[in-house]
Amino acid sequence: MKLPKFLFVLLFAALSQIPTFASTTDSLKTYHLADSIVVIANRYRVSLKTVTNSVDLIPVKDFPQVADYSVLQLVDMLSPAAFVFDKKVMGYGVGVAGAGNLTLRGLGGKPNSQVLVLINGRPDFMGIFGHPLPDVYGLDGIEKIEVVKGPSSAVFGSNAIAGVVNLITSSPTRNQVLFSARAGNYNTYLQRTSLNLQTGQTNFRLGLSHQSSSGHIPLTGFEGWNLQARVDRAISPAWKLSIDGRYTPYRFDDPAMGKDVAKLGYYGDIRRGMADIQLKGKWRKLHNSFHLYSNLGHHRFFDGFESHDFTYGLSSYQNMNFNTKTQIGFGVDAVSYGGKAKNVVFPQAPPERSLHTVNSFRGYLVGFYSPVSQFTIKGGLGYQYTSLKIQKLTPTVGFSYLPLHNIKFFASLNRGFRLPTLQELYLFPVSNARLEPEEVKTVEGGTIIYISGKNFFKATYFRNHIQNRIQLIANPAAPPPQLFRNSGEADQWGAEFLLNAQLLPSLRSQISYSYLDPGNLLAFNPRNMIKYFINYRYRSLTLSVFGKYLTGLYQSNSPDSRLDDYHLVNLAIAYPVGYFTFDLQLRNLLNAKYRVLQDYPAPGFTFLAGFTLRRPWQ
Repeated sequence: MKLPKFLFVLLFAALSQIPTFASTTDSLKTYHLADSIVVIANRYRVSLKTVTNSVDLIPVKDFPQVADYSVLQLVDMLSPAAFVFDKKVMGYGVGVAGAGNLTLRGLGGKPNSQVLVLINGRPDFMGIFGHPLPDVYGLDGIEKIEVVKGPSSAVFGSNAIAGVVNLITSSPTRNQVLFSARAGNYNTYLQRTSLNLQTGQTNFRLGLSHQSSSGHIPLTGFEGWNLQARVDRAISPAWKLSIDGRYTPYRFDDPAMGKDVAKLGYYGDIRRGMADIQLKGKWRKLHNSFHLYSNLGHHRFFDGFESHDFTYGLSSYQNMNFNTKTQIGFGVDAVSYGGKAKNVVFPQAPPERSLHTVNSFRGYLVGFYSPVSQFTIKGGLGYQYTSLKIQKLTPTVGFSYLPLHNIKFFASLNRGFRLPTLQELYLFPVSNARLEPEEVKTVEGGTIIYISGKNFFKATYFRNHIQNRIQLIANPAAPPPQLFRNSGEADQWGAEFLLNAQLLPSLRSQISYSYLDPGNLLAFNPRNMIKYFINYRYRSLTLSVFGKYLTGLYQSNSPDSRLDDYHLVNLAIAYPVGYFTFDLQLRNLLNAKYRVLQDYPAPGFTFLAGFTLRRPWQ
């Protein structure tokens, strides 16, 4: 792999500065892994020293320049071994032809039904096709992103084959009005406004955002709205009730979707709504979280396909620290999801019109035991039962070892599975009602070294074994000529390295490199990825340079579908004046020419300029 020279210079400079910085800066204490407590996707509460697999924590407020309309932009740029398939100026779309597919360490699916997305710990997916909707996950109200890497079905159940992305929403804590507006080339506009109110024990937030772009080539436009409201009420010193609602309608054009037989254009018209009632609190040593939630959607496409889907769920998660040596987490999920679809242009054409519903019940128990303070053993077991007459028992084991207070070694063995979706089971002629779940098992090991303050280095190795893959293959008893079947296995391995360095009080950086041998799963699995983020503050001015360099990218699993390597460099500038912050974002600064699909050129240079007004009051 031939890398740009400036990346070698950047990496060398960062590595060479850390020891000097760590030894001469008294204001930054030496970091102890036991100092920090993390709550992993609302399921269990542990110190960093006991975590036995890779978890990336991304505080959204620390990287305001990296993303402008989607949390997936942050995951793509700041989480090593994560790759988001993106081909437009704005908007991802849906389905096999859409973008927004997230792969973690070589797994993800297309569409990405192998990555489980959670919002405050509860699952979020489209009931019929079983995958998250990437254009729904805007930045408004998101406080932090947790990326749990590797199979995680013991705790999180179906779809957590590649891992879990948990979006943690923020709680309004002070009276504030926010308004922002940005504009860029290709008629790109973003507007956002929100109001936070605090009255006694009740906090309230109301937000509205709008995004639109005509796209960098014809028929790649996007327009979306996001309306959200949240109420937090402290019902006692130890308990809080939260009610969260969102409505996201959006429309996009995408000429990669297929042949426009009905001459209606290449549009998709999506409407999504969700509501979540959450009760959180502590009783003695027990931390509790209860959810009652729903997720509803209506989809309409240019070819006449129309669907209605739903998800209704009830969840309860608890974790307890018995003593300094033993911690456990346990919980249950009861979910009912499904929907129906039809073709309004060609009524006799697929899909099959019946209402299909799946009911699922899942429970899990995970524990951490530290016989001595330097060594922790993790063990867990999850059980899931569904009305598809599929039952899955999924274990997890791992350990962590601290030879020193700031150095940790960890390893784990995890399993994951994905239930077949309603689309794969029933809707189309290629569907197959006898499908079994996809499965994967992964071995992972690594180390993390904290030097001082925010300076740390992390290295991880992993190996995946995938079996029972659900894929379209030739059907000997045609018609149809193809049929979904459980067929084929795959083996993958890879490594990732992350260096986080605050070289000076005004200069911080994050650099990562990941390598992947994807086996026979070549599609959208880059072999090499380098990502970097450098942030510099000079008085009030903030300058951020960030980008990624990819090699070994393929459009499909065929070796003949190799795409060109590419390097994207981005620049962001922000300058506050009173209650205003003015910013300029330059994407693909070098105007690199690249493709993520053979016949679909990706955007060249784009820019956004605008301001944000934050006005607090007492």
